[in-house]
Amino acid sequence: MLNRCDFLVIMVNDFKLDHSVTRPVALMGLDKDDAKESLLPVKISDGDIIKEGGGRHDMLFKAYVIITMTWLWTGYTITVRYTRTTVPKDELYAASTVVLMAEAVKCCISLIMLYKENHFRTKEFFSSIRQHYLNAPKELLKMSVPSVAYAFQNNLDFVALSNLDAGLYQVTTQLKVFTTAIFMMLFLGRRFSATRWAAISLLFCGVAAVQLNNVNDTSVERRGSYFVGITAVLATCVTAGFAGVYFEMMLKGGGNTPFWIRNLQMYSCGIVSASIGCLFSEADAIAKRGFFYGYNAKVCAIVAFLSFGGTYISLVMKYLDNLHKSFASAVSIILVVITSYLIFDDVFIGAYFVVGTAIVVFSVMLYNSVPE
Repeated sequence: MLNRCDFLVIMVNDFKLDHSVTRPVALMGLDKDDAKESLLPVKISDGDIIKEGGGRHDMLFKAYVIITMTWLWTGYTITVRYTRTTVPKDELYAASTVVLMAEAVKCCISLIMLYKENHFRTKEFFSSIRQHYLNAPKELLKMSVPSVAYAFQNNLDFVALSNLDAGLYQVTTQLKVFTTAIFMMLFLGRRFSATRWAAISLLFCGVAAVQLNNVNDTSVERRGSYFVGITAVLATCVTAGFAGVYFEMMLKGGGNTPFWIRNLQMYSCGIVSASIGCLFSEADAIAKRGFFYGYNAKVCAIVAFLSFGGTYISLVMKYLDNLHKSFASAVSIILVVITSYLIFDDVFIGAYFVVGTAIVVFSVMLYNSVPE
């Protein structure tokens, strides 16, 4: 019999599990066998290991996720630009079909990962889908919120671009990093130190400078309402911040719904939104030429980049947060400019880019220099 002041450290390996995790257990008059038995109902998943494991493994995993996401989005942007600028207009694919295909592929990825999470046991796999997806319409409805918000954001972007010049639009859209931080405070209870607010402000300035690098305002004549354009771009920033943080909140604190089910719910709603986009934006062209018109290996690569990039975004939100995604996006923008300069030779790298890149790098270092 062990005294109430004793502590027993039980290795998970004692129960023949894959991962070695130590847990201190306060014993209230239990013997060692009873203490072990009391721990048996606790289920430790890969996700728990990542969140609780800490140390080197945790840091390496997070670094892997965010670096992979950055390269996927860089590859996506470069491939889209290549296909849209080198292919004749009458041979171009319909962009809305690519978005729809990507949402469908993301659903497939989520199903495969859910099957793996259930140790490839078909019965448990279908049971999980039935319990958390088919029999949980309210949870599916909750995940429709960010999907609708993103669709609304796309329309606001069009309004903003129609009423503002390119330079002003590129700068003002970077305000979304501030709205993201504010929504993280409201929804997730996060608090940021003065150092981190300084890093966020520097990120805004750095990305704005990089975006202005290749904007030629002298050739742009602004039409429409300045007030409407500014209102639209501010609404875009609010919508983007809200949708991202809401999705993060659902992934981190959405009850007992498995992570890959959450993704499946999100991407199912995305299929509906993308289908509506096909109908309203390019229905005539799709009906006339076919859904897969213009598809080739490069377009399939775009679908792959978009699909896996979106999946890795959800991983970043789950194990890091939206602001880390914003910093990674800033790095991706810089990589896109450099790659475009090397491949397309039509991008000018000037003082704005050099200064902006330096500010972004410094902001990343500053943000990560202080603990949570």
